[in-house]
Amino acid sequence: MKSTFADLRTSQPELSGETLGTIRSRLRDDRLLVSCGDARLTCRRAHSCLLEPEIGDRVLISRVDPQHPYVLAILERPYASAARIHIDGDLTFESNGTVRFNAAQGIHLHGENEVKVHGNHLELNVDEADLIVKKTSLHCVELQGWIGALRLIGKTLETVVERVVQISKASFRTVETVDHVRSAHLDYAASASVRLHGKHALLTAERLSKIDAQHIHLG
Repeated sequence: MKSTFADLRTSQPELSGETLGTIRSRLRDDRLLVSCGDARLTCRRAHSCLLEPEIGDRVLISRVDPQHPYVLAILERPYASAARIHIDGDLTFESNGTVRFNAAQGIHLHGENEVKVHGNHLELNVDEADLIVKKTSLHCVELQGWIGALRLIGKTLETVVERVVQISKASFRTVETVDHVRSAHLDYAASASVRLHGKHALLTAERLSKIDAQHIHLG
């Protein structure tokens, strides 16, 4: 037979100050049923008790106000489980120095709407990172990177810039269908040799075509 809040209030002992108890169950309206010896108390979690109580926890109870007992702190948890900090409303960590989060296995950040990081300097130092997003916007004045190997796989790549400078020791490019280049001036220079080959080759000019070399072989 389930006990009502009225029955639980009548069974509560007349205690004052602080006492020890054990979490037995969760009730509605975020209340907790706590056993203190043979007695039962219906308590609320104190706002300063950030850690979410679990069933079986050994807790410290305040009975300064006998009509409103509170769970002040969790003293002992008999079994190993994930600890959870639960806050009603916004939560802000503020420090005049440095705030560090250290974890032996991993750190996860999740936001239902958004995750924001603000500051003068952001540093990430990890062995491996996975980034999965649906859409990303990057606004940056200057971007510098030192990469050992870069591999990009995608369907479309569009780049709009005023100036492109590329320096490489070797460059290989394969285009399966069509390669278009449109420019006002096109200049190719090779220190060793130049080879143009195709099943059909066509060279045209509106005004002047010129071939200049010490030896010219046609055919």
